Amino acid sequence: MASVAEGPLPYKVSGEESSSSNPVDAVIFFGISLVLGIACRHVLRGTRVPYTVALLILGIGLGSLEYGTNHQLGKIGDGIRLWANIDPNLLLAVFLPALLFESSFAMEVHQIKRCMVQMLLLAGPGVLISTFCLGFALKLTFPYDWSWKISLLLGGLLSATDPVAVVALLKELGASKKLSTIIEGESLMNDGTAIVVYQLFYQMVLGWSFNWGAVIKFLTKVSLGAVGIGLAFGLVSVLWLGFIFNDTGDRDFTYTCCELHCLLHCSRGG
Repeated sequence: MASVAEGPLPYKVSGEESSSSNPVDAVIFFGISLVLGIACRHVLRGTRVPYTVALLILGIGLGSLEYGTNHQLGKIGDGIRLWANIDPNLLLAVFLPALLFESSFAMEVHQIKRCMVQMLLLAGPGVLISTFCLGFALKLTFPYDWSWKISLLLGGLLSATDPVAVVALLKELGASKKLSTIIEGESLMNDGTAIVVYQLFYQMVLGWSFNWGAVIKFLTKVSLGAVGIGLAFGLVSVLWLGFIFNDTGDRDFTYTCCELHCLLHCSRGG
């Protein structure tokens, strides 16, 4: 597993390439990506092609073009390689809190209350069933002689859904608000379930011996601990934002951004 994960990537920047690349190239490519995204949105207006799927295809095309031309795209290629080799922890720390907050903040509270049972069933037992089904299929399908622990580890990694394109398409088509809420809420919750399942089997793959007592203790710690941290931060935020709600400036926005990243840091154990 480690040898596969640490193997050379197609866009690995060598010493000479990294020394010739300018960090500004990453900013240039970021701006170009925004322009291409806006243009893609404009072209697809009035069509049935999902916007997020088109962006995925566009990204795959740009990456394939850079790799297929043997890194001859100049500054654009340098920007692609810089973004492709960005530290994954940095990427998660910057974008994950904002993405999760935006998705959860945009949901309507009364719809969440109506759909809570369905969302919990899909995000809890649904993810576990998906994990074991995928692990069973991987164990029997691929000729890699994986152990059950590794198969279930990959099953847990693949069990979380990310229906961004589906939710966007449902909103554009004017589908039932309840259906959109169930799908989006379940996608938020099942990420947490999948992470817990992944961590559990990852520790087992590393060779840690688990008995049922240790497994229950681990699951209780990560599940209830996450809920407790979230409630604590939420309570502090409500009280603090109540004092600065009508204050001048953007203090509420600044505080929200700071709280999101502090919450991520505390949840990941520092």
